[in-house]
Amino acid sequence: MHQYQFPITSDRLIYQPLGEKDLNNWKAFFTNNDQLAFVGITQPESPEIEAKKWIERQMGRYESTGVGALGAYRKSDGLLIGSCGLIWRDNAIDDFIYEIGYSVIPTEWGKGYASEMAQTFKGYFLQHKLGEKVISIITIDNLGSQKVALNNGMKKGEEFTFNGARCFQFYYLV
Repeated sequence: MHQYQFPITSDRLIYQPLGEKDLNNWKAFFTNNDQLAFVGITQPESPEIEAKKWIERQMGRYESTGVGALGAYRKSDGLLIGSCGLIWRDNAIDDFIYEIGYSVIPTEWGKGYASEMAQTFKGYFLQHKLGEKVISIITIDNLGSQKVALNNGMKKGEEFTFNGARCFQFYYLV
């Protein structure tokens, strides 16, 4: 397994592990977000509960796999605007593969952050030579994330069911 090597930065963002300090700010991702199904949340509980579950899942991933979605903080003011990173998958079409995942708080949509995040972690994957293929699993209705993946040089692969949702596996071959 790979342990993240810090610092990880991009033009406008710095990436660091999510923690309890982020609970209050991460609630915004689950507030007035009509796209939660795209990240597998079909019956959301309160924003407080969902934020806690999300952050605890990432903290567990850091411990068990060395990677997971990191907090994406804007350099200019330190505001948490999303989460992104590499996720170790053992339940995709290809078992045991890294996925580039990204999520942006709704008030920050349309500002190019998802593309910046995806490009950063594709670059990180390549720089650290983590494999021959990296993927993004994207639901078939999530056209915005599909566009981000295509603009990140990924190809649209086969359709499959992932965690109960119809998805495409986008991939990049080294």
